Amino acid sequence: MVKASAYSEEEVADIKAKYHEMITFCGVLSEYDRKRLDSAFELALIQHEGTRRKSGEPYIYHPIAVARIVAEEIGGLDVTSIICALLHDVVEDTPITLEYIEKHFSHSVAKIIDGLTKITGFFEKRNLANKTAENLRKLLLTLGEDIRVILIKLADRLHNMRTLNSMPENKQLTIASETLFLYAPLAHRLGLYRIKSELEDLAMKYTEKDLYKEIATKLQNTKKVREEYIAAFIAPIVERLPKIGITKFRVFGRPKHIYSIANKIKHKEVPFEEIYDLFAIRIILDLPSQADEKSICWNVYAMVSDLYNPNPDRLRDWIASPRSNGYESLHTTVMGPNGKWVEVQIRSERMDAIAEKGIAAHWKYKGGKSEGKYEKWLEKVRELLSEKSENAVEWLNSFRHELYESEIFVYTPKGEMKFLPVGASVLDFAFEIHTDLGCSCIGAKIDGKLQPISYKLKNGDQIEVLTNKKQNPSEQWLNFTVTGRARSKIKSFLQNERRIVAEAGKEMLERKLRALKLNYSQNVINELVNYFRFSDSLDFFYAIATEAFDLAELKNIKFNGEEIDYTQKGKKPTPIDDGEIQLKGDEIAASDISIFGGFADRVDFSIANCCKPVSGDEVFGFVTIGKGIRIHRTDCPNARQLITEYPYRVVSVKWGKSASDPLFLASLRINGIDDIGLVNKITNIISGELKVNMRSISLNARDGIFEGEIHVFVKDNTQLKQLIKKLREVEGVYSVTRIN
Repeated sequence: MVKASAYSEEEVADIKAKYHEMITFCGVLSEYDRKRLDSAFELALIQHEGTRRKSGEPYIYHPIAVARIVAEEIGGLDVTSIICALLHDVVEDTPITLEYIEKHFSHSVAKIIDGLTKITGFFEKRNLANKTAENLRKLLLTLGEDIRVILIKLADRLHNMRTLNSMPENKQLTIASETLFLYAPLAHRLGLYRIKSELEDLAMKYTEKDLYKEIATKLQNTKKVREEYIAAFIAPIVERLPKIGITKFRVFGRPKHIYSIANKIKHKEVPFEEIYDLFAIRIILDLPSQADEKSICWNVYAMVSDLYNPNPDRLRDWIASPRSNGYESLHTTVMGPNGKWVEVQIRSERMDAIAEKGIAAHWKYKGGKSEGKYEKWLEKVRELLSEKSENAVEWLNSFRHELYESEIFVYTPKGEMKFLPVGASVLDFAFEIHTDLGCSCIGAKIDGKLQPISYKLKNGDQIEVLTNKKQNPSEQWLNFTVTGRARSKIKSFLQNERRIVAEAGKEMLERKLRALKLNYSQNVINELVNYFRFSDSLDFFYAIATEAFDLAELKNIKFNGEEIDYTQKGKKPTPIDDGEIQLKGDEIAASDISIFGGFADRVDFSIANCCKPVSGDEVFGFVTIGKGIRIHRTDCPNARQLITEYPYRVVSVKWGKSASDPLFLASLRINGIDDIGLVNKITNIISGELKVNMRSISLNARDGIFEGEIHVFVKDNTQLKQLIKKLREVEGVYSVTRIN
């Protein structure tokens, strides 16, 4: 029972209400299952008693909320999954052990909770990136054993994202970036569309605040017009469906998610107003038999195409060839009223359940088993998970290749269909068939034509792999492979070759250390690896063997026992602690760091070239080794990977005032209709009207269309936004976008 001593009367009542509300989403429970759930709730309540979240609310709210997401929003899972959701933090955060869980609940419950529990123990600072990746790797290992672990973890992440407001700013950025880097793609791959979309939108609130607010505001302002258009569009469809024998159906418009719209704005380089597909029309059919689904969906497509002219290039039949995550639907784009293109999705209620809840819906329909395409994908994942890798970060990046959402389908010589990511090469296909085939691949015959191993495959290609026993993988192969399987096998081969060479370097180091009368031990090796900034001992030994590192440098190092005496070098390398950084002699909290103000004279920092932030941009600091802090925009293309793999190097920074008024280099991409005097109009706005210093302008015209880049020096992002707005108003200019 809830103890009043730990909570206020209102909180006691609220805790009980939240738990009983969660129970209502668990379906019909047997007396035995209800007792198990109550026992799990009471254990979580007792163990988390007195603990509160950053928001100040009782911690027990969190496991109850996660359990509700599992029961209500994911759905289809069993009582064991809901019990594990209630207990998912008990082993990690309280004295309760896995042995206790197994004894009082079951082996299955203990195993799932073990998968949800982070790795504990001491990791040295240089290995903190590996610790982050190892925690994710441990979680992903459960994909090969029990899919429920991942589903509960996604529910946990979703609730954490919904309540992220109470966290410090640097933690918000870290958690949001990790969500975009791994959890949202994972939810997509498992077919959890709703969860994937919400995770992306919630993460974008913290990684791209300005763009998120801008799109959200514009969607709200255009909501009434959009709803009126949707109502006019679907009216004739609703009228026609009963006439072709379909009486049970749902037809509605669904707005695209903010993150999806943001991606369209970036990739198409057009403003919000130019995005035509801000919503999609869904026609969901309640059909009595699965056998008739395909033909009836095509009948509905024929009816829609009679009402509105379709674009033949935008027809997608995911019913005949479902995506590898199980998604089935018929997509078409038609010309609606007022000359607007409208996407229409046609599917059955069964297909819609799988589209929204993915593998959880499969779990429900198949009685706790994953079949077909899911099982094939899980087999690929299990194989990748079994690969041994000393570098967990590298391994994690390989795994992410298996989460790519865009796919192509190709065929073996015998007609077997294979799914591969867009951009996959002949080499990827060869490794997909068998490791030996990949390692000896020299090219392929595709539809009767010879193609090299680097050839990028297209939908419908039929491939016959050509081999040679003398062929071996090389480093260059990594430049044109994208699948986790292919890259993992190539790296494994190269690593074995590298290890053989490194053994010679290891022996050379041992002889040199003995000659210098130094101990040859793992501690000494670790000190040298850190001192000379190698990623690991294997790289160090390899550099010695290939003469990329001169052993004569060891003469300049002085040891104190088995530790390097850094006083001989002048100073220690910059320490990297969670939330703090060494600032020229003093340690201060990262939240106090102010760019061009405050502590600017006491910390080395530089502007990242990959995203070129300017004053006023949302930014974060990334601590480099020996080069101070590098300032990145939160929407930097490299941000997700940096923050996810090296969260301990991320620090909060803010723009400060400066007496010197520094200028920042910003780059713009511009295109439109070519016209006489256009360049003069553009330069007049930049240099004349806005008094902005221009570094360079490069415009190329062809067939009446121009495109190019402008590089300018600005004071802050307010001036930059003003410049972009003015340039967009120039007659003939179609789009102006900032280049990352």
